[in-house]
Amino acid sequence: MRVVVLTGLAGSGKTAMLGRLASAGEQVVDLEALAAHRGSSFGRIGIAAPLPSESGFHAAIRAALRVCDPNRPVWLEDEGPHIGPLWLPPEVVGMITTAETVELAPPFDDRVRRLAGTYGNVPPAELINATQRIRRRLGNRRTDRAISHFHAGRPEAAVRVLLEYFDDGYARRSSDDRRSRLPLQEFPPAVLTASDGGAASDLVVGVDHAAGTTVRTGVDHAMGVDHAAADRTGAGR
Repeated sequence: MRVVVLTGLAGSGKTAMLGRLASAGEQVVDLEALAAHRGSSFGRIGIAAPLPSESGFHAAIRAALRVCDPNRPVWLEDEGPHIGPLWLPPEVVGMITTAETVELAPPFDDRVRRLAGTYGNVPPAELINATQRIRRRLGNRRTDRAISHFHAGRPEAAVRVLLEYFDDGYARRSSDDRRSRLPLQEFPPAVLTASDGGAASDLVVGVDHAAGTTVRTGVDHAMGVDHAAADRTGAGR
């Protein structure tokens, strides 16, 4: 089974892109939806569905994969070995670690707005509790700054503080990522064309193997226009 994994920093729109791909007829398994958890300390906030048992989670993933056509790619979101308290089946961990990848790389401000839109209407106490749970990793200064913004009703400011931590973690993990990027010419149309009237722009990063470069393709949702440019940093991150 060929697996393609969507990667990207927190707030880059991976779940939304999975939805767009599914709407376009691509094979998608939304692991976070099956887990009823988005990962991280904030992963259960705003989710009403009960957390499944680990055995039930594994059964749901395997059932979803079983009905996929093995001759067509299956799209997953990049995950570590567990989502919240639920561990992924070992074969799925293996699929993710050897998959081809597509990285979503929207501008920082777009990511902040997306996350603030997801969590901004949640009672501040829930956000503060989630922040407190990772105080040890965030550090006291960063934790106190984020909590102060949540108290004051400034979710975007709090998200900016929290992303300092989450982006650092992503950068460390990415530095060891040796997976290959899906060639640009193999991106399905749903990735490269606007259809959902969403954010002003998303960026999809792929590899043009013929040119040996990383390509960043901006998707202009308002106009439905694609803009492509070669990233002079080369194929590495």
